[in-house]
Amino acid sequence: MNPQQVMDRLVLIPTLLSEKNDNYLSLMKLRSKAEGEYNIAVAKKTLELKQAGNSITLIDKLVKGDKVVANFKWKLDVAYGVENACVQSIKDLRSESDSLRSLLTWLRSEKGNG
Repeated sequence: MNPQQVMDRLVLIPTLLSEKNDNYLSLMKLRSKAEGEYNIAVAKKTLELKQAGNSITLIDKLVKGDKVVANFKWKLDVAYGVENACVQSIKDLRSESDSLRSLLTWLRSEKGNG
């Protein structure tokens, strides 16, 4: 990369970070909604199984094995994964910015020594 390409990318990174941060906020809301739906499904199924007279020791396993609850759990797990991927992408952009600044400094020093 030449110095101009490095500078161009450095100028672009704040915009990309801003977009990722906005995306992260919406992903947090989706994850929070998925968590709430999962918790409600667990509570409903737990009460249903208790009222049906199931053994207390089995209820937890029966709740987790319920298709509706399992579907909400899957949605929650996916939401966590997507949110974590977004966080990692933000970290990667920050790291790239640091690397590009170091590269630019090195390119400047090489030009001065050449």
